[in-house]
Amino acid sequence: MLSAYLLYKDREFGKADSYQDSSGMVTDLGLKQLFENAAISKEARDRKSAQGAEQDEDIRRAMQRVMMTPLETAEEIEYRQSVLKDFLGNPEFAERFYGITRGLMEQWRKLGKKEREKGGNTNTSRTLLFEVRLMNLFLDALTDLKRLCRGYSKNFHSEGLQRFCDMLTQNYHDEWEEKVRLIMMDLRFFSNDEEVDVKHYYNKTTQGTILMECAPGSGLKLGQMKLEQIGTREVNIGRHTASKTMLDRVKVVLSKEPMTIITDEQTLDNLEQLKIAAVGRVFDYMQGFSLNCKKFFEMLLVQSAFYMGCMNLYERCRQIGLPICYPTVCKPEDMEFTNLMELSMALYNRRVPVGNDCEFKDKRLLVVTGANQGGKSTFLRSIGIAQVMLQSGMFVAAKRFSSGIFTHLFTHFVRREDMAMNSGRLDEELGRIHRIVEGLAPESMVLLNESFATTTEEEGSEIAYDIIKAFTEAGVKVLTVTHLLTFAKKVYAEGWEEAVFLSAQRLEDGTRTYKMVAGEPELTSFGLDLYEQVISVRE
Repeated sequence: MLSAYLLYKDREFGKADSYQDSSGMVTDLGLKQLFENAAISKEARDRKSAQGAEQDEDIRRAMQRVMMTPLETAEEIEYRQSVLKDFLGNPEFAERFYGITRGLMEQWRKLGKKEREKGGNTNTSRTLLFEVRLMNLFLDALTDLKRLCRGYSKNFHSEGLQRFCDMLTQNYHDEWEEKVRLIMMDLRFFSNDEEVDVKHYYNKTTQGTILMECAPGSGLKLGQMKLEQIGTREVNIGRHTASKTMLDRVKVVLSKEPMTIITDEQTLDNLEQLKIAAVGRVFDYMQGFSLNCKKFFEMLLVQSAFYMGCMNLYERCRQIGLPICYPTVCKPEDMEFTNLMELSMALYNRRVPVGNDCEFKDKRLLVVTGANQGGKSTFLRSIGIAQVMLQSGMFVAAKRFSSGIFTHLFTHFVRREDMAMNSGRLDEELGRIHRIVEGLAPESMVLLNESFATTTEEEGSEIAYDIIKAFTEAGVKVLTVTHLLTFAKKVYAEGWEEAVFLSAQRLEDGTRTYKMVAGEPELTSFGLDLYEQVISVRE
C-alpha cells in the first residue's frame, strides 16, 4: 500500500476539521499575502516583481488548505516541523520531489482527469486507453521518486521522510516494478499513439497478440472463452495488398506476415469488443494498484506542494531579512514571544517591520489600548498569523514564539460596511459574535479587533464587558484591541486576575514607536495627534 504520511504520522491529509470561519480568518489576518508569496518560486520572483510573478495554483491551494486545518497536539506539530526542516535542508530534493509529483498531475489532467472523475461507462475503449496511459505515467513517477529517495535518504533526520523512503522501497521494490512494467509492455499496442496509414507507407508498428482458449458450445458457437495471453509485437507493414504480385502474396503466406482476412464491419466490431474485454480483464487484475496510485498521488501533490510553498516562503523571509524560529507549545494560559513581526505586512512592503516582545503566564485575557495609528491592529494580526503557523507545523517570523494549541480559533475584526446589509453595523457584528459562540469549545482563542466600535462608547463598552467576561469565565482565551476605554478601565479597576494590559507606546512628542508596553489603560487614544498632523500637512 502506497502512503505518504508526510503531514501526519498516522494518517493522510483530509480527515481533520478546518477552522470554522477560515475565509473570515484569511481576510482578517491578511493570510492571502502568505499564500500568494508561497506560490511564487525564487526563480519566478527573480524574473518578475514579487506582485507580478506567476503563481503556482497547486501550491497556493495546498497552503490554504493545510494552514486552515490546525494540528491538535504538540507531537503532531513536532512531527511536521521535523519533515519541514528536512525539506529546507535539502532544497534540491524538495524541488525535484515536487517537480515529479506536479509533472505527473499535469499530464494526468491533460489526459482528461476531470472527465474521467465524472463517471459513466467504464467498459469502453476510450476509458481503457486512458487507464493504460495513466498507469504508465504512475510507473514512471514512482520510479523517479524511488531513485530520488535513494540518492537523498541518508540526509534525512525526520521520521516522516525516512519512513516515506522506506515505504517506497518496500511497496514498489524493483521486482514488483519489473513485473508491472512487463504487463504494461504487453499492452503497448493498445496505447500506441502513432496513427500509420498502412496503405501508403512502409513502417514498423505494434500489433496486439491476444491468445484465447474456448470450447464449442451448442450450435458450434464459441463458449467458455478464457484469456491465455496478451502481448505486443513489432511487425513490418509492406505495400498495399492490392499492389502485390502473386509471388508477393505467396511470400506473405510462407513468411506468416499478417494479412487482412476479415472485412465485414460487424465481425470487426465484435473483434474490437473482444480486444476491449481482454485488456479490461488485465486491468481488473491491476485495479487495486491503480486506485491506490490515484489516491497516493492526489495526496502527495497537496503534501509536496505545501512543503514547497513553505520553502518559497522561507526564502522570501530570508531575502527580506526577517527573523525565523520554530515555535514551541506551552500551556493555553501562557504566551511569550520575542521580536514577533507581522508577516503579511512584511511580505507586502518587502521590508522588516517593527517587532514586539510579550510574556505572560496564567492569563486568558489580553487587552491592548493606546494611541491611534500606534500599531495595535498590526500587533494583534502578528499574533494571529503566528498562531496559525504554529498550528500548521511551520516556522514563525520571530526570534522566539511559544503559545498553547487552540484548534478553535476565531477572528472578529471591524470590516467595511456592506452596502447590501439589511441591518446596521452593530447587528452585523453581533451576528458574527453569535456564530463564534456557537462554535466555541474549551480550547478556543478569539481575536477581537475594534469590535463594537460601531455604536456609542458607553453602549459598546457594556456589550464588550458582558461578552468578554462570559468568554473568559468559559475558559476561552481572548485577545482584544479596543478604543472602548470605559470597558478597559472597568476591567482594570476590578483587577481581573486573568487579564494583562498593553498599550501602544507614544513618545512625548507624539511619535509612535509601534511597540506595545505593559501599563494601565490610558484615558485617551491621542486622536488630536493625528488631527494636528493632517492640519500641518494641509498648511
